[in-house]
Amino acid sequence: MRVLLLNNVPAPYFDPLFERVGRESGWELTVCYSSNWNQAVGWKDAAVVQNDAHRTVILDRQKPWLKARLGSSVAASVALVEMLRRERPDYLLIYGYTLLPQMTALMWAMTTKTPFAVAGDANIYTDAATGLKRFIKGFWLRLVVRRTAALLSVGTANRLFWSAYGARAEQIFDARFAVKNDFFAQASAARKNDAETLRRKLGLAGKVVFLFVGRLVKRKNVDLIIRAAQQLKDERIAVVIAGSGEELESLAMLAAGNPQIIFAGNVAQTELPMFYALADALILPASQEPWGLVVNEAMACGLAIIAHRHCGAAVDLVGADNGATLNSFSADKLAEAMRRIASDEALRHSMQERSREKIQAWSIESAASGIIHAVKTTASWNADVPSAPSGADARTECPRSNPVLRKER
Repeated sequence: MRVLLLNNVPAPYFDPLFERVGRESGWELTVCYSSNWNQAVGWKDAAVVQNDAHRTVILDRQKPWLKARLGSSVAASVALVEMLRRERPDYLLIYGYTLLPQMTALMWAMTTKTPFAVAGDANIYTDAATGLKRFIKGFWLRLVVRRTAALLSVGTANRLFWSAYGARAEQIFDARFAVKNDFFAQASAARKNDAETLRRKLGLAGKVVFLFVGRLVKRKNVDLIIRAAQQLKDERIAVVIAGSGEELESLAMLAAGNPQIIFAGNVAQTELPMFYALADALILPASQEPWGLVVNEAMACGLAIIAHRHCGAAVDLVGADNGATLNSFSADKLAEAMRRIASDEALRHSMQERSREKIQAWSIESAASGIIHAVKTTASWNADVPSAPSGADARTECPRSNPVLRKER
């Protein structure tokens, strides 16, 4: 069975998943990336590692002259169409639905009646488009949902998102967002001594350390962590911010040289386990976070978690047993959660252990099995007879409290 998988850029966390799918499925798998680089995601433009589990193609590199004239998306789309016409895959796995290469793949699959599955991290709670944009998005997504053989759900908020656009229960297959739990757990344990040395060097010995990992951009709300720490005025608490971005200068000014707030700069993927070993809890303050794989990584390393309750990962993975989910991410609420975790050592250790336990069900193995099951189950999908539930049926699976859904009614 010839399967073509299309993704945007070769993000590090997808590599082990696609490799496992290729090894376990028995398919002739081709993994296509639109480009090897997208400055919006923050990873370095590294060479793509080839392996014998699947073929890897960087689409925009196939048309360098077109990329130079019309841009990466056009070059990738043209190269993709040529590959689809030449190779005629039996099934398409498409990650995303908004960019030109993704839309090209979707339209090709619909036109040729090739079965396809759609995946992504869209979150019902961050689905805030309004006006004409919402109308266009709704029209396009309902068309995609009617014609797709399968929808891959990375978690509860994502499943609810697809349901809101008319997906039937039998169309949705679980392929939970995951990282290599064993790698992070073992690498973090192996770097414990290095982490203790760094703790002493940074003046963090004996302190409860709250960690942020990610890009320093406005939507991440990192300023709330700094404001909460300053509000607490507790010498037992420290904050380590690992990352860089456009907000770095303003955040450093806000911290005003506070020795309990440390900016670690950009941290390489290989060094992340040491920073997880350094910390006691992770804070993800963004209220508009589709998923947040740092939550998976931190839980695998045994950290308590503080996140907004509508963060995709928090919906499924975070509760009072392993941290705190906040209804409104204000400095006051965050400070209260930090104080609770920092002041009770037994509770903190219990939360950390619970994180390790809960994340085991969210594994690369489980995600790969979900993808393979979805494709094998729907490989004979007949695109000529799509059926969709009524709007009322689609809404019954969605939380009545969601303001986006109320607005849509």
